[in-house]
Amino acid sequence: MEEQDTDQFATDVEEHLTELRGQTLKVLSFFLGALGYCWLIVLIWLVSARRAPGGAWLSGAGLMIGVAVAFYLRLHDVDVASIFLVCVVVASLTHAIITFRLPELAYLFVVPVALVGVLVGPRATGITAVSCLLLLAGMGYFALGLSPFSAGIFLPALVISLITLSAWLAEKNLYLSLAWALRACRRAQQKEKALRTRTGELREALKALDEASYRLERTNYMLARARLQAEKARRLKQEFAQNISHELRTPLNLIIGFTKLMAQSPEYYGEPLSPPYLRDLSIVHRNAVHVGDLVNDVLDLARIEADRMGLALEKVEPVELIEEAVETIRSLIESRGLALRVEIDDDLPQLWLDPTRIRQVLFNLLNNAARFTQEGGVALRVEALEDRVLFSVIDTGVGIAEEELSKIFQEFHQLQDRVSQGQGGTGLGLAISKEFVELHGGRIWVESEPGEGSTFSFTIPVQELDDMGSAGKAFDEEMDVTEAKTDQRILLAVTKSVSGMGLLSRHLRDVRTVITRNLKDGRAMAHQFLPQAVFIDTCSVEADEEALGDIAHKWELPHVPFIACPLPSEESWRQQLAVDGYLVKPVERDELWSVLRRFGKEVDRILVVDDDKDFVRLLSRLLDNPVRRYEVQGAYTGQEALELMGRWQPDLLLLDLALPDIQGAEIMQKLERDPDLSDVPIVVVSGKEGDGDDQNLKGALKVTRVSGLRTVEVVEWVQGVLDSAACDGMEEGQGEKGVVAMRE
Repeated sequence: MEEQDTDQFATDVEEHLTELRGQTLKVLSFFLGALGYCWLIVLIWLVSARRAPGGAWLSGAGLMIGVAVAFYLRLHDVDVASIFLVCVVVASLTHAIITFRLPELAYLFVVPVALVGVLVGPRATGITAVSCLLLLAGMGYFALGLSPFSAGIFLPALVISLITLSAWLAEKNLYLSLAWALRACRRAQQKEKALRTRTGELREALKALDEASYRLERTNYMLARARLQAEKARRLKQEFAQNISHELRTPLNLIIGFTKLMAQSPEYYGEPLSPPYLRDLSIVHRNAVHVGDLVNDVLDLARIEADRMGLALEKVEPVELIEEAVETIRSLIESRGLALRVEIDDDLPQLWLDPTRIRQVLFNLLNNAARFTQEGGVALRVEALEDRVLFSVIDTGVGIAEEELSKIFQEFHQLQDRVSQGQGGTGLGLAISKEFVELHGGRIWVESEPGEGSTFSFTIPVQELDDMGSAGKAFDEEMDVTEAKTDQRILLAVTKSVSGMGLLSRHLRDVRTVITRNLKDGRAMAHQFLPQAVFIDTCSVEADEEALGDIAHKWELPHVPFIACPLPSEESWRQQLAVDGYLVKPVERDELWSVLRRFGKEVDRILVVDDDKDFVRLLSRLLDNPVRRYEVQGAYTGQEALELMGRWQPDLLLLDLALPDIQGAEIMQKLERDPDLSDVPIVVVSGKEGDGDDQNLKGALKVTRVSGLRTVEVVEWVQGVLDSAACDGMEEGQGEKGVVAMRE
């Protein structure tokens, strides 16, 4: 196709050149015709005056006739017409030289040489010149009797030769330039065609890209909608898990509390229970505890999936942690007739970890090993590797089939074999253990063969920490905290409040919360984790503006913001409500008696106010102890409690805040105004942990960064405070005045 286009282009060029020669021939024909006419008139006059031979006019007439014939021939063939015209000019000049016997007219032979170069080409110029020179030499010798070397012949021949050479060179350069131009045009045409082809391809590609872009935008839109829906479903699932866990914990607490009380203290009921009753009661208690553990597991999974599972990291001696976990599970393993062996390397390094979570991992693995082992034993092996500590739980049980190994850590997955049937379990223990280990930066895996037992192993990394006296700075002095490149934002929180830990872990989004209980451990963890912010609970640590600056200097974190404010806790809620104690449901016997020991022997009469009659009965049972007996009364509404206290004055009030008729806060106000009841100690027993939006904490919010605060940050924080205040909808007189202190 490209060759055809090139040939067509060459043909077009040739046609254009032929057309140009034709136009040139036309112009020259008019000029030569006019010249021939004038020449004819002059010759006729000379002949009539007898100054020229009689046949001299034939040269002019022949020139005019030849020009007319060439003018006609150009319509059919330009090349033939051009050659004919040149021949006519040569013939006319020859006739004139012979007729007038004037060799000087030979100089006019340059005219046909020039004409043939313009009309035909460089090659024809040389041929015409040679022909003219030969003709000149022949005429000079035969017609004029002149020697070829005479001045009349030699000089015209020399001039014709020089002019021919010059014309030939000029014409050659012209045609060479035309050839170059022709090739350039051909290349330009080819490139133009290729460009058109590429342009078409680019347009098709752009069209395809536009379609792909539209589909991509549509896909992104659908993905965004799906993500929003998934996020909404995740939030709903978490809220459901939290709500259902709270709703389940209250009746479960009653079941566990009563069954435990009946099994451990049957004397409260007048006479000992028979063995069948105790056995059935222990079954009820054990399954209630199992359901409670399941509720906790589901809640933990919801928090992990929402990335709100916080870690309360501490520097822990692994041996102590292992001994606690082993002692908890030992009786269960030995009751199955299995041997428990513990192998611990000497000089294990200290580990930074959340002891509660890792203890739960060990308990889950040991419990699983005991459940699926019929004979033999279970071994726990702990060894120190180069940069981590390896924990391995080895059993001699049924083992795991190869196809089950890849699914063993999935949620709610349980082994399907005759041994596992009837073993209980929910399929959550291993999934939660995997998440806890990975939150610590470790890895968990299993090795097993059917009939050969299983080995569950996990690692916890060892963080090498010095005394932090001269540790490297967390950030370069000129680098802002927002420029620190981290895979995940980290908040380091210093608090002793369990409720405060849960508050930060549950509600901070896209942030990993690392919690420590004191400033000493917080300094070490700050250099280990390089947090983007540090939070200090002023209920646990006294920290004013100057103290925050000193802490930032000592921790060598000048570019990290330090935030200080009170977090909710049992103590903060007690102080806020101005009561003598605060208990959160479910209430354990040890917690209840720990609060009562504060009042000593001054308390004999106790009034329990709660709308849940079963809970009132449970507290009454927990308070009935042979060592220290209390006189306990119960009330189920606020009005009933006030009427009862009017007749029977208690020494201590256990009060639920959420009552059907009168709120607990209103009851406390009425008691404060009553001179007879204003001194009665009040202990709040509530099912709410006090972390809702309606809780107002006394204290100031302080934000400090040693390197200074940028203007844009101050504006954004003030805007955030205003937005938060607008959302809160605070009423006049509600809560205490707060302060946001920002210090450079």
